[in-house]
Amino acid sequence: MRQKKRLKGVTNLYFKKIYMHGFKSFAEPVTIDFHEGITCIVGPNGSGKSNISDAIRWVLGEQSPKALRGGKMDEVIFAGTASRKSRGMAEVTLVIDNSEGILPIDYNEVAITRRMYRSGESEYLINNNQCRLKDIRELIMDTGIGVDGYSIIGQGKIADIVSNKPESRREIFEEAAGIVMYRTKKAEVERKLAASNANLERVNDIVSEIEGRIGKLKTDSEKAAEYLSLRDRYKELEINITLKNIENLELKVEFLKDDIIEAAAEIEALREEKAEIDKKTAADKMRSENLEELASETSAKLLLAVEEINALARRSEVNRERISALDENTRRLTAEIAAAAAKLADEKENAEGLKRDNGKIDEELAQLDNALKDALERYEKLTGVLGAEAESIDSRKNSIYELHSLAQSKRAEAQSLRSLKENLNMRRAQLEAEYEEEQAERANAEKAKRESEAERAGLIKDTEDARSAARTLTEKYNSSLMKERQTAKEIEELRITIGQLSGRKKTIEEMEANYEGYNHAVRYIMKADMRGIEGVVAELMNVPAGYETAIETALGASLQNIVCADDKSAQDAVNILKANRAGRLTFLPLASVRGTLNKDSRVTSAAGFKGYGSECIEFDSKYRNIFEYLLGRTVVVDNMNNAVKLSKTAGSGLRFVTLEGEIINSGGAITGGRYKNNTANLLERKAEIAKLESEIAVKTKSKQESDEKLDELRRFIERTADEIAEANEEVKRLEVALIMCENRLETALSVLADMDESKEKRKSEFDRIEEEGAKSSAMIAALLAEAEKAERDIEEATDETNSALAEYEEKRSALDEINEEIVKARMAVNLCREQKNSIDSMAVLVNERILDLTRELEEKTRERENLLNQRSEITSGHDDTDALVSAKIRERENLESYAAEIAEEKAAVAAAINESSEAKDEIEQKLTVLQDSKYNTEIKIAKNETQLDNFKDKLWEEFEVSYVQAMEFKKKDFVMNAAVQESRKIKSRIKELGEVNVGAIREYEQVSERYEFLTKQRTDILEATNSLAEIIKDMDKTIKARFKESFEGVMTNFEEIFRELFGGGHAQLALEDENNPLESGIEIIAQPPGKKLQNINLMSGGEKTMTAIALMFAVLKTKPTPFCILDEVEAALDDANIDRFANYLKNFEGIQFALVTHQRATMEHADVLYGVTMPEQGISKLISLRLGDKFDL
Repeated sequence: MRQKKRLKGVTNLYFKKIYMHGFKSFAEPVTIDFHEGITCIVGPNGSGKSNISDAIRWVLGEQSPKALRGGKMDEVIFAGTASRKSRGMAEVTLVIDNSEGILPIDYNEVAITRRMYRSGESEYLINNNQCRLKDIRELIMDTGIGVDGYSIIGQGKIADIVSNKPESRREIFEEAAGIVMYRTKKAEVERKLAASNANLERVNDIVSEIEGRIGKLKTDSEKAAEYLSLRDRYKELEINITLKNIENLELKVEFLKDDIIEAAAEIEALREEKAEIDKKTAADKMRSENLEELASETSAKLLLAVEEINALARRSEVNRERISALDENTRRLTAEIAAAAAKLADEKENAEGLKRDNGKIDEELAQLDNALKDALERYEKLTGVLGAEAESIDSRKNSIYELHSLAQSKRAEAQSLRSLKENLNMRRAQLEAEYEEEQAERANAEKAKRESEAERAGLIKDTEDARSAARTLTEKYNSSLMKERQTAKEIEELRITIGQLSGRKKTIEEMEANYEGYNHAVRYIMKADMRGIEGVVAELMNVPAGYETAIETALGASLQNIVCADDKSAQDAVNILKANRAGRLTFLPLASVRGTLNKDSRVTSAAGFKGYGSECIEFDSKYRNIFEYLLGRTVVVDNMNNAVKLSKTAGSGLRFVTLEGEIINSGGAITGGRYKNNTANLLERKAEIAKLESEIAVKTKSKQESDEKLDELRRFIERTADEIAEANEEVKRLEVALIMCENRLETALSVLADMDESKEKRKSEFDRIEEEGAKSSAMIAALLAEAEKAERDIEEATDETNSALAEYEEKRSALDEINEEIVKARMAVNLCREQKNSIDSMAVLVNERILDLTRELEEKTRERENLLNQRSEITSGHDDTDALVSAKIRERENLESYAAEIAEEKAAVAAAINESSEAKDEIEQKLTVLQDSKYNTEIKIAKNETQLDNFKDKLWEEFEVSYVQAMEFKKKDFVMNAAVQESRKIKSRIKELGEVNVGAIREYEQVSERYEFLTKQRTDILEATNSLAEIIKDMDKTIKARFKESFEGVMTNFEEIFRELFGGGHAQLALEDENNPLESGIEIIAQPPGKKLQNINLMSGGEKTMTAIALMFAVLKTKPTPFCILDEVEAALDDANIDRFANYLKNFEGIQFALVTHQRATMEHADVLYGVTMPEQGISKLISLRLGDKFDL
């Protein structure tokens, strides 16, 4: 077999083949083998030739559907036909020979695959390994074969090279200059630089914000420290001031209570005197009320008699006036009745006239409706006929268009099949010669296969063993790393824990040493270092865990008692406290204090008994009397229920305390609960120190063991890392040897497979050529017959269509006349209906008026009859009135006499009541004065008691101490005025400080640490930003140098090739802005022979195409690409220019060219010819023919 001709260009890449399945019109799997030289792809319009160039563009990563001549990306998937279902996936694989290692991948053959599914998902593969689109683009970057490069010139795109804007032409020049990779990296660096600048801006914002805060925080921190000091002093002063105020108020309340008792006695005596007066007044008021009732009854009867007399006198005059008014109203109603009857007659006459007019209008409207209905029926009938005829005419026109297309298509297909038949005959002459060439190489290939297989088996075993050893070491290494990190983490946690425990222990020890939690007097005596002082009770004993609350509660304030040697030591200490006003204390001299421990068998055997207080603790034996004195009569019990039971069965004199601190005293009193704020926990501190020492010792030992373990792990990790490096080197060496062996074996297998495949392909191709030749002849005859029949059908259809159009126009005129008739009829009907509606409205109004007048006439008649009846009634009742008037006058005179007697008695009773009222008023006045005095005194007491409560609440709310606890702060030598003045000054200073943020002290420390961290981070970002800017600057230099070098080469080659293609003339390239070559547009200026120098946009279409081809050839000559596909780039050229174009292609010996063309002149220069047909509508088929080889049939 002939060896493939290696390319002579700069990049020795080689496109071996392309595989398509389900891509656009290629429904079935199709493989196109690319050969050296020129490959032509021919076929009728619409057969799918350009889909091959689209497939190459698509598999190399094209993302624009528009660039693939589509609207959506899923249109690349075969959409189906009338007889075939659509595909669910499109797949294209491009195989590239990478024997020279030009592509940055360790394979001699690279298969790039792209798949797309109906669901919208896509897959990219390199040698059947999934990858990203980015990986494919980086693989072929700067090789010239990318989708944005100059290796794929799509259909109609050759003119775009020269017609685009100057700045758009840079893509071709940059691909040729090999700077796309640098631009991509530069863009990535610029993104990082932008991110760094954004980070720097954020850090600067934070630093600025912190700088604006830190000064204020420092001030706030200092202010907070001063505030805390002032607050403590203020608390001490205010507690003493409050205690003094409470003392004064309690004394004042006692005086006020005495005043209230005296006032209450006087008030009681006056109330008894007032009660006697009230009894007498009540009797007089009762008699007065009875007289008042009699007077009221008499007065009412007198008033009724007077009213009846007056009423009888008025009734006679009223009757005369009513009769006169009734006569006048009767006359008025008679006149109104006559007028209403006349109006009613007129309205009835109007209603009859409107009824007659309405009948005439109805008859006219019926005639007009019938005429309009008839016209509409004729219009609808004729419209239906015209619609059917119009559809028929349109159908005939469409048939004519389809017949025209069919005739042209059939003749074009016949012409294409003639060309194909000629090519098939040429291909037949080449097939047998290839068989002889393959036989000589088969023996060498089989020998190389056997040797490679034996060598590969040994290498695979060695490689697997080496990998297994490396994996084992790596697993040990990773396991050790995890253990090392875990151990380091544990050590750090132990270190932090030990530090926390040590800090806590130190804090508690300092509290113990400084006697914090003890009152001032204890601290003073213990720090005075006096002779005979043994210590504080709390520090002279050890309390077991769980008993701290019980013992501390039982001892109470005695915890802070001081044990001394003898009475003399106690007296000395007391004198010192007095002299220095340092407080009060209880001292327990060892020489004089005697304790007793009286055990009771009923107690020790009872449920819940834990022990006597003095036995539950540990102490030096010399202090036994002290602790038996303090706790000898105290019994510790587990809970409150058991303690209550014991207190009732045990002897007197014992106290019971539970583990939770409840106390049952010997007298039966129970004390319990819990303070809101914790006590000093003096006993628990000692236990906590011992516990912390134990924990620190355990944690320290664990840390030492972990440190040793960590050192051992790190030594093991270092040894294992060295062993892994050696193992990986061995694996890499064996893998390289295995890859080289597999490449040799693959090459041998590929050669043998190619030989077998070639044999089968030659046989099938020869059979296909015979079959295709016979089919082509038959198809040509059939196509020509169909085309002639279609032309005859066109003539017949044209005559029928013209006749139908004439008849259609006549009927259209008649339809217009009927339409005009319908419009006039509708206008007449509407006018008639408006008149009818007007008459109907008037009739309704007239009928309503008749009803109103009828009702009005009836109402006025009834009203007149009522007036006549009333007049008759008044006239008959006028004669009895005079006799009634005389009787009523006599009754009035008797009532007036009785009323005068009642009035005299009422005056006497009123005088007695008035006298009693004056005496009562005097007593009430005295009572009011006394009650007001008592009430004011009670108010004063209430106010004082409220103030007392407020002062006590103030102690708790402001200082969280009860009144009893506050008494410990009381100073005997306290001076009220001086304390008040000092408190005011402190309060004024605190007010001057304003709002104080106590947390500012800690916050200032945290912000300071953060400020230092961010300042360092800002410095790091600035260094990174400067580094990135320097990288961009270096890249710009490299890009500029490469672009300039490439541009000058393209410019020189363009001038030379332009003259060769045009047979003379002049052409040049120029940068629009030479000072900015990296962004400048590129102008093309050309001067064909015999013409003026002009801008390319002023040239003819053919001149533009030849100029664009010259520029494309100049780029290819400067930076050859391994493969170039040109889709009908010479379509606008005549035969002479096509010859120049095709002849110049042969100058590029190292480039594979694939030309999609219709031009016979181009086909004549092809080395390999592929024919694309569409025997089935929508399905492309491929036929191949290699020209130039000879063989004998």
